Amino acid sequence: MNERLTDNVQLDSLPLAMAYVPWQKWRDIYSSDVALQRGTLFAELDKPFIGQEAVCDEQ
Repeated sequence: MNERLTDNVQLDSLPLAMAYVPWQKWRDIYSSDVALQRGTLFAELDKPFIGQEAVCDEQ
C-alpha cells in the first residue's frame, strides 16, 4: 500500500474505536485564579503548548 491512507478511505466504513480514559485523581489542584489562567484545574494536565517549535522544517 504505497498511497496515503486518507486518500481512498471512506470514514463511514471504518469500525468505531474504543478509548480508555482513566479517572482523573483529585491531587495537585490549582487555586481557582491559577486554574482559570492555565485552562485546567489539574496541574498534571497542564502541558506546555509547543506549537510551531514541534514542526520539523526539514524535508
